[in-house]
Amino acid sequence: MAKTDFKSVMVRNVEFKYPRLNATYRYNSSEKRSEEAAPTASGAAYSINWEMTKDEASKLHAELKAHFETCQTKGPFQKVFGMKALENGNYEFKAKRNGVNSQGKLNEKPKVIDGQKLPLADVGIWTGSKGNLKVTAYPSQNPQTNPPENGISLLIDTVQVTHAVYGGGGLDDFEEVPTTIASGVEEALDDFGIVTSPTEAFAADVPAKLEDDEIPF
Repeated sequence: MAKTDFKSVMVRNVEFKYPRLNATYRYNSSEKRSEEAAPTASGAAYSINWEMTKDEASKLHAELKAHFETCQTKGPFQKVFGMKALENGNYEFKAKRNGVNSQGKLNEKPKVIDGQKLPLADVGIWTGSKGNLKVTAYPSQNPQTNPPENGISLLIDTVQVTHAVYGGGGLDDFEEVPTTIASGVEEALDDFGIVTSPTEAFAADVPAKLEDDEIPF
């Protein structure tokens, strides 16, 4: 693919769901759940989901579709992989980064920073954490359909956590942790704002299996 086929996209002020940033995970079909796995294991990946309102999701979907139409692709745009409709009327998106690249070499972990753009000390955040993301959008295909579906996949670049939630011994044993306030800014992270309060500001690799709903935009 050409370099122009890869587009950086900022997603701001969202609540994270099912973040898997501390290690690679893969789906265990017999157990019907995700489990931690070595980065070199088949299907192992870092991942993060987030939820958006219909209006917000429609704008993001339109941006991703417009990018697809500028790419050197052979088929028409059909969907955003990892996007699905929810029962509450909102939409959920998913971005991933495989444990290894196409040559079998280890990929770097996604960058995870705090409200001051510094590395987050504990990246094992839980659902309910909030923040911003930078993802890379690129054209891809789902080879498991006949004919293959064409669309956009999302690759995790950087996650900024402005409100961290960590789990304890049980599902209801949570601790809410404001992210560290400190000095220091990297020029490479200029797309992210500095957050002075935990309540302020909440913006590759084809998945091994794609089972997402068609989005009627």
